[in-house]
Amino acid sequence: MSTKLRSSSPLRRVILVGTLAVCAWAVLPAHAQSLNAIKARGTLIVGVQGDFPPWGFKNASFEHVGYDIDVAQLMAQDLGVKLSLVDVSAANRIAFLQTGKVDFLAAAVGMYPDRAKAIQFSKPYATLDGVVYGRKADAVREIGDLAKRKVGVARGSAADVALSKALPDTSMMRFEDDAAPVQALFSGQIDALGSTNLIAMVLSKHPSGAQFEQKFVFTRQYNGLASKLGDRELNAWANAFVDRHMASGKLNAISVKWAGSALPAMPAELAGVPFAVP
Repeated sequence: MSTKLRSSSPLRRVILVGTLAVCAWAVLPAHAQSLNAIKARGTLIVGVQGDFPPWGFKNASFEHVGYDIDVAQLMAQDLGVKLSLVDVSAANRIAFLQTGKVDFLAAAVGMYPDRAKAIQFSKPYATLDGVVYGRKADAVREIGDLAKRKVGVARGSAADVALSKALPDTSMMRFEDDAAPVQALFSGQIDALGSTNLIAMVLSKHPSGAQFEQKFVFTRQYNGLASKLGDRELNAWANAFVDRHMASGKLNAISVKWAGSALPAMPAELAGVPFAVP
């Protein structure tokens, strides 16, 4: 007796319907987390970097601290829920968001068009600037002023790439880490330092730090809160959060605390990076 199922077989119809259901489920977008669901759970889950100071790191008591930790705490406070922090890395943070392991990312996520195709950014809440530092007495106001000066950078850093391209004939001194060029600036080994605005905190704590200042910004990265692509509700809440605390001054206070400088004026738009779900 043949065991082949006919097209009209009840068992075949059950298998076919089940298969179609599974396929249909597989192509549906992930269900967006709602604000009501987060409030009902009583916890906001935010992905943060655990080893990337000052954005996120562990203190001596192994507690999360840092720029983005303070932002996440403010988010939970506004929602009236507890905060649960999940350590993410630059390599896995987007996957953690896409698979629902976290509700938001506050993890120094730079706002670039390629990333905007995978996650939804809010309005920018922070910046990471590429800057040049030098002695206050030195007349350095733009890249061209560095042409006859010794400029120190960490080898392979964004500052190394940008300044080497802009000043191919400048005497660049490349060091193997971020700390060495700072010491070279203090000792007079170099005339100017190419780094990020985060170095302002290091300069402010050094005994001779008052002799130095930020000369100019040569590049700027904007960081945004990230939610799932297409999640209109959480994105709208994130934008309202940024607006509210730009106005309250709390986001600026966090920048001063962890980056050593006030926030600049934020752009109304960034090419290729929508701040809201279309």
